[in-house]
Amino acid sequence: MSDVRHWLRNADPVADDPSLSEVDAQRMRRAVIAAGDQRRSSFTIGRRTSWAAATLVVVFTVALGVSRWLVLTEDDSAIVPGETALAAPPREAGTRRQLQFSTPGGTRVIWIFNADFEP
Repeated sequence: MSDVRHWLRNADPVADDPSLSEVDAQRMRRAVIAAGDQRRSSFTIGRRTSWAAATLVVVFTVALGVSRWLVLTEDDSAIVPGETALAAPPREAGTRRQLQFSTPGGTRVIWIFNADFEP
């Protein structure tokens, strides 16, 4: 560890440079303070505006979702207990079912499920 510290000190290009004069240090301080006093950039204002708009969109989306959820829960009270809203009718033995997919390119896949199939 001391070897690395020794190498870094020996390789430091400004280790032997004298410090700034008091006049140069004061000039640098005034430049930094003057830069801090300047008007904020429009980028900062635009960033705040975009955050505010994003927050409003999120709040609106959550409010809309909650209101729809409340409407759906009120409609569910009409369902008889023990039944589901998406209940399928009972199937007869040996019936066939299809599952179809189609892609934007025109490819179409049809799967046929046969309950009587035995390989």
